[in-house]
Amino acid sequence: MSRDGVLVVGAGPFGLSISAHLRSVGVSHRIVGRPMDTWRAHMPRGMNLKSEFYASDISCQSSAYDLVSYCQTRGLDFVDRVQPLSLERFLAYADWFAGELVPDIDDCNVTKITSVNAGFQVEFSDADAMTVGQVVVATGVLPHFHLPTELANLPSDLVSHTKDHHNLDQFRGRQVAVIGAGQSALESAALLHEAGADVHLVARQSALSWPDPNPSHVTALGHVRRPVTKLCEGWRCAFWATPAAFRLLPEDMRVSKARSVLGPAGIWWLKDRVEGVVDVLTDHAVKTAEPHGSCVRLHLSGPRQSVMDVDHVVAGTGFHIDLGRLGFLPPDLRDGIASVHGYPILSRSCESSVAGLYFAGAPAAVSLGPSMRFIAGTHRSAARIARSIVRRSGRTSKQLDSPTAMEPAV
Repeated sequence: MSRDGVLVVGAGPFGLSISAHLRSVGVSHRIVGRPMDTWRAHMPRGMNLKSEFYASDISCQSSAYDLVSYCQTRGLDFVDRVQPLSLERFLAYADWFAGELVPDIDDCNVTKITSVNAGFQVEFSDADAMTVGQVVVATGVLPHFHLPTELANLPSDLVSHTKDHHNLDQFRGRQVAVIGAGQSALESAALLHEAGADVHLVARQSALSWPDPNPSHVTALGHVRRPVTKLCEGWRCAFWATPAAFRLLPEDMRVSKARSVLGPAGIWWLKDRVEGVVDVLTDHAVKTAEPHGSCVRLHLSGPRQSVMDVDHVVAGTGFHIDLGRLGFLPPDLRDGIASVHGYPILSRSCESSVAGLYFAGAPAAVSLGPSMRFIAGTHRSAARIARSIVRRSGRTSKQLDSPTAMEPAV
């Protein structure tokens, strides 16, 4: 590719969506990465998505490639609202989406992106280097996993992160402490229990949060009273899901809300699989942790228990965005990216302060809102990125003249 070329790094929902939008307007580009790797290799078997069925579509220019269309083409039953979507079905849908709209993914690994005159040189571990004019980083949350300091010094056979486990059967018959109170921690605790582990959930919160389910049906008037977005439902959600509105907030509030909206909490369908089933220790925090024989001893602060001995600790402690965790960005390039609390500061089109370098997904949350942490964010960013790339390349497209064609209403 030339200096006018475009590279999309990452083949998860955001990378697939951006590539689909670029293809729809005739922008030649290359997309690299292992398709849906985070979802396929780092999510536990048996999990369900937190997002509603209707909120789990990957954005593209045509409504013919949403989840409903996928189910209809396969003759599958589905319920559009208040119904868990299994990881297996979502992956099958994503594979179908990629096969139809993004058929030329290169499964190769980027090792270094260097800023060169009017573009970028990109090196790979398993392919020849290339020079391009624009790069979209859509590598997902995996590099940003957070392991608390209290647990970080434990050996890997005693502690892990929820992202480390696709198969939880290995913990059958073992005592496992899960740390956290968000969806990842709660669902991991439920799946561990169902796999035959003796599970203890430790949470700082005084009580677990289980928001009420959405209504099973929303009338036309109901949509006015309670707007439905792909992020969540209600007027407050409509605000969080609208980048233009979110960008009006003060910076410190944007940082806080980018991290905290819709969490930490569990989804309604998970509650009966945790409360009264798993041993839950709320209002407790891990002070220190140390190997104790073949096990791990947790020292806790809280009103009920000060010590807990278990065979293994699983940290359901989420992800903290930090550009420093992206090893393919060398210090000189990274230092040129304006940032706040580890997040890049981005334009409405997800372009960073380094011209031609874009960030999609969770790293865009401080600039475009919390929907960027979810699949819903593809509907608020992928079309904008494609439009910006066309403008920067000096090309025009009639398709890009219609914002409704490129940006499905949410």
